Amino acid sequence: MSQRLLVTSALPYANGPIHLGHLVEYVQTDVYVRFRRACGDDVAYVCAADSHGTPIEVNAAKVGMTPKAFVEKYRAEQHADFHAFGVEFSTYYTTDSDENRRWAYRVYDALKAKGLIYKKSVEQLYCEVDRRFLPDRFVKGTCPKCGTPDQYGDVCEHCGTTYDPRELKDPYCAICRSSPVVRASDHAYVNLRKPDVNAVIHEWVNAEGHLEPAVREQVKGWLADLQDWCITRDAPYFGFPVTDPEFPGKFLYVWVDAPIGYLSSAEHYFAAEAPDGERLAPAEFERRYLAVGAPARLEHFIGKDILRFHAVFWPAMLWATGLKRPDRMPVHGHLTVNGEKMSKSRGTFVTGRTYLESGLDPELLRYFYAANLGSGVSDLDLSLDEFRNRINADLANNVANLASRVAALLQRLPGGVTAPLDPEIAAATREAVKGARAAYQVLETRDVVRLVSQAASVCNRRVQETKPWENPAGDAERSVLYTTGKALLGLARVLAPILPRFSAALAAAYGRPELPAWTPDLEPFDGAPVQVVEKPPQIARVDAKQVQRLIVPAAEAAPAKVARAQSPAETATRASAKPAPPPVPGVIQYDDFAKVELRVGLVKAAEKVEKADKLLKLSVDVGEPEPRTIVAGIAQAYPEPQALVGRRIVVVANLAPRPLRGITSHGMLLAAGEPPNLQVVTVGEGIAPGTRVK
Repeated sequence: MSQRLLVTSALPYANGPIHLGHLVEYVQTDVYVRFRRACGDDVAYVCAADSHGTPIEVNAAKVGMTPKAFVEKYRAEQHADFHAFGVEFSTYYTTDSDENRRWAYRVYDALKAKGLIYKKSVEQLYCEVDRRFLPDRFVKGTCPKCGTPDQYGDVCEHCGTTYDPRELKDPYCAICRSSPVVRASDHAYVNLRKPDVNAVIHEWVNAEGHLEPAVREQVKGWLADLQDWCITRDAPYFGFPVTDPEFPGKFLYVWVDAPIGYLSSAEHYFAAEAPDGERLAPAEFERRYLAVGAPARLEHFIGKDILRFHAVFWPAMLWATGLKRPDRMPVHGHLTVNGEKMSKSRGTFVTGRTYLESGLDPELLRYFYAANLGSGVSDLDLSLDEFRNRINADLANNVANLASRVAALLQRLPGGVTAPLDPEIAAATREAVKGARAAYQVLETRDVVRLVSQAASVCNRRVQETKPWENPAGDAERSVLYTTGKALLGLARVLAPILPRFSAALAAAYGRPELPAWTPDLEPFDGAPVQVVEKPPQIARVDAKQVQRLIVPAAEAAPAKVARAQSPAETATRASAKPAPPPVPGVIQYDDFAKVELRVGLVKAAEKVEKADKLLKLSVDVGEPEPRTIVAGIAQAYPEPQALVGRRIVVVANLAPRPLRGITSHGMLLAAGEPPNLQVVTVGEGIAPGTRVK
């Protein structure tokens, strides 16, 4: 039974280009949407540029543009980059629209009609030079807890402490660097502690299926100390002016109209951009998709940094307006690069455009993200070495090379090939097709990639065992070629949401111009002949230099700037600044630790090393196509090596290979204690091999 869905991703801020961190969410959502459509579901995937707020107003003025022109410039650039990475929205609209204005005022009026809006005088930092109240991110100063300078007005990036901007030591305006003063201003607040709305928020958070259990617990922690929400800002501000006479001169806060942009963008799509015959008037769109009890599912994909707005405030806004709350809200973690937070100075703040200009195929990034994403909120690390190795081992060698080898052999058997099925290949492929369908449903794309890799490995092994190049017409050889050809068509179906271009080309090469619908009972071995009609697509091996081109330190990327005159205050600050203290002997910096790549490994086999009393030879699955060989000095603690088989251990995965007693060891395992009284460090059964340990 097909379903109707309205799916959204968070709205990118129209203040700059998208980067690889943004793309985690949009690739994850796009993969899910493509899967649901392959299953026959009716999915509208809407997004928009988040187009309001102080940063846009300030930065537009800096470059001599109107805010509208500034927003449209970045909206168009973002949309083009998303398209290049295969992210296909039904619409990519803007929150600075007539539809969003109408929806924003409707939500505001609904909140007020529920008696939830009240006036409160608030003391804020005010810049007398720029004549504006300063939002949190336009104030900087010294952290009141740890003393780190140049921290934003809401949170210290060094120690993680949150605070009121007025608590900063030596605060300054981020625009002109002058010292702000404290002034009072009246603002509109939403009372989230009223029993009726409080109960609605709790009900939505606690209902099964809306949030992952770990996410739900985090949100419940916020609900235990629920704070009211300020929904207005002072002029100058780029946004919708408040029409309520009780709040003259105020504007709706960007975080009010941003999530409302999901609704207005969807309304715009169905009214103006949907295919002929599928367009809906606003009232009919609302009845089908947004009304309480509407059959369509509403699913919001977001990052963990905006969870509070979406899981606390947003359900309250929808309830007040008489609309359905989200059916599901998947939450993902952040992206790190080579184990570190993205950094412009280190060159790891990589934009989508930088990736595209490097010459790397955008689908390779989609594959890497999918191979590392699950339903939880763990951060994803773009280790450039791991990226290269996974593409080369999984795609280039295990899948694309297999397709090319088998195609060349099948072409020696003209007219199409049928044969009895090879049971091993058939079983592995059916498991991949069935298991991947379930994995996509729960957003475990790393399991999808694992299943494909396992099935392709079985195909490769059977091809090597039967050697069909020696006699492709032999019964066993013909069976392996035929079954592998059908398996590749099945794997193309499985991979299509992740690699749409590659999968379509693979299927076309094997005589399928269109992939079949992904029904629950899809059978890849349908009895039809296999016939190769063109050369299968290739995946070029990625070399280290290609990947390294992504890293462009700021000093190399930025043109030389003309030094500006410093104010007396800046000069005095620099003169009084204390030098950094020398490092404590024996203490490492975070950058040193981040170089160590720890991963979960599943011990597949263990045996003693001949003529070495202290050494064991382990075969360990660390999430790669083939297990690693690791030699470890733990034999005295484990006189029966078989006791280690099946354990999930922690492995140093990026250690240089090292020969030990004629065996090359590809890693090191962690253990506690001293021999012979030591124990290997293990993790729980639910952690998949290859998972990063942080």
